[in-house]
Amino acid sequence: MKILAFADIAGFSNQIAHYYFRQEAIKRATLLEFCTLLGITLEEFYAWSNPRKPAPAANDLHHGQRLGTLIDEKGLNKTKLAERMGLSRRALYNLLDKAAFTPEQLKKVCLALDMTQKEFLGNARVNDGGDPLQEVESWKDKYYKLLEDHNKVLIELSRLKEQLQSGTS
Repeated sequence: MKILAFADIAGFSNQIAHYYFRQEAIKRATLLEFCTLLGITLEEFYAWSNPRKPAPAANDLHHGQRLGTLIDEKGLNKTKLAERMGLSRRALYNLLDKAAFTPEQLKKVCLALDMTQKEFLGNARVNDGGDPLQEVESWKDKYYKLLEDHNKVLIELSRLKEQLQSGTS
């Protein structure tokens, strides 16, 4: 189940659902409420393992988790890092959820962190970008970036219109 689907079931916003899933520990009462919403018991939850999800190979690296670790280790401010990368905070948080970055994203991250791709990846494989899902993610990220730029332009246009109207009145 995707987080958005769970948010719908629970009546949460996407942000609230992500907040809960990023927590290292959830209160037992809250967990019980979530299990009730999903129609399972706490015992079933504790005993559950996902048989459909293959165990990660030794040389696979979750790029988003690696980025989060580096941000914590270096004590970086996420807002400033996002600005340095030319992203919004939301886009940076989306990167933190991604298992594998596109080559463009990896270059951008490494440039912002002032490190090489080899340093970032360690012994893990470099994503060659051949995965169709990664291509879709790349286009989605570009689309979000364009939307954010468009919104900034609209805000600036509105501000300029207000200035013109107040200057002529």
